[in-house]
Order: sequence, then C-alpha cells, then structure tokens
Amino acid sequence: MQLENWPYIGLLGPVAAWWGDQEVYVGPARQREVLAVLAFRAGQVMSVREIAREVWGERQPTSVENLVHTYVGRLRGALKEVAGGEVLRSNRPGYVLAVRRQSVDVTRFEDHVRQGRVAAGRGDLAAAAAAFDAALQLWRGPVLLGATGPVAEAERARLNEMRHEVVEELMRTRLLLGDVHGLVPELKRMIVKEPLRERLWALLLLVLGQTSRTAEALTVYHEARLTLAEQLGVEPGHELQQLYRSLLRGEPMTTAAPW
Repeated sequence: MQLENWPYIGLLGPVAAWWGDQEVYVGPARQREVLAVLAFRAGQVMSVREIAREVWGERQPTSVENLVHTYVGRLRGALKEVAGGEVLRSNRPGYVLAVRRQSVDVTRFEDHVRQGRVAAGRGDLAAAAAAFDAALQLWRGPVLLGATGPVAEAERARLNEMRHEVVEELMRTRLLLGDVHGLVPELKRMIVKEPLRERLWALLLLVLGQTSRTAEALTVYHEARLTLAEQLGVEPGHELQQLYRSLLRGEPMTTAAPW
C-alpha cells in the first residue's frame, strides 16, 4: 500500500497513515487534520500560523499554537516509531512532512488521472481506461472524512468534482472500447446517486442508442429533462438536446458528441 521505506498517507477517505501493512495511529480528528494539511503540502515547510489557519480558519482557539506543537509532536512520534527516522521534521519557521510525492494518495490519484487523459488524447483507450480505473481504486470512502477546516472543505469539493469527472471519462472510454452492454446498469445506478450530472444522462442515451434501444433512450431523455426542470429550473444542455434530436431522426449514435 506504500512505497518501500516510506509511509503512505491516505486522504481519499478517513485521514490515515500506513507503514507497509501496519496502520499508524494518528490520533483524534483535529490531529489527523493537521496531518492532512501537511500532506497536501508534502515536502514544503509550513509555519505554525499557516497550519493553524488551514485547520481552524478564523475560529482558532486561544491556545492554537500550543495545540499545533502538541499535535505535530504526537504525529512526529507515531511516524518516527514505525519509520525509524524523522518523517515529520522541524524546519524554521514550522514543520515539513518529508515524504515522496507518491506517498500521498491524492498525488497518486492526480497522477493517474493525468496519465489517463494523456493516453486518451493519443488514442490509447485501453491505457486510458486502466489509468482512470487505477485512480478510482485509491478511494476508500468519503474524502477527508471527519475533517472540517477550510482547506479540508475546499479540497473535499475539488476532489469530489474531479472524481465525478474521472468516473464519466472512464465510462466514455469504455463506451469507445465497445463495452456497451455492461454500462447501462452502471450508469442507471450512478444517475440515481447523481441525477443532476448531465454527462451521465448523455452517456446513457449514447449507450441505449448504440444498442438499438431508441424508445428507452427517448424515455430517458424525458426523465432527464423533467429532473433538471424540477431540481434546477433549467432545460437540458446542448449535448443532451443534440443527442435527443439524433435519436428522433434515427441517426447513428456516436461518441463524437461535444465533451
């Protein structure tokens, strides 16, 4: 689960750390959040004030600097115990989490996504699908579970949106690879959870159109239109409307629609 001789920091789920197969106890919620903030800036020195601001925002307790020193000291001891050396180091004016980029799961996730998009751009669909799937496999649950500070909230929103995009890109890549039959139930389950993501509706229309299920595809379009109208007060976007017109005209359904 980690690189050899380096701890592995998990943020894509509850904040956690491992050394090999051994999970490291990283303390209560605020202490784990201090670790998360340092992990997002791995390799960079963070001052005590920066750590406090990113964990507590404007609602800092009066003893916040002492709390930061206490939490960092405990984390430092826990990581040192399993690593046999300094991983979390003092470095004026604060601290640095001295680990490799790939020791943090968010970095691995972003690297896999970047690799998938590069592969898709050059037409290597199998490599793209493998990279997107590898990125999604890193998620262990709700990202930064239990963290409530301003950086955690911002990163949670950013990473959740990125994950949704990767899911959609993986589905489209699988469609381009010809995996149409397995996609219908998966897309329907996703739409139940995320009914306002138009790309999921568009992908379902494409799959149904390519498998000659035109009547069902038209019904799905009307469901999408009703959902968007009721929940957002808007009409479907250009892509969905274009797919709908193609279905009505009996045109071949392709994945070359705007993305």
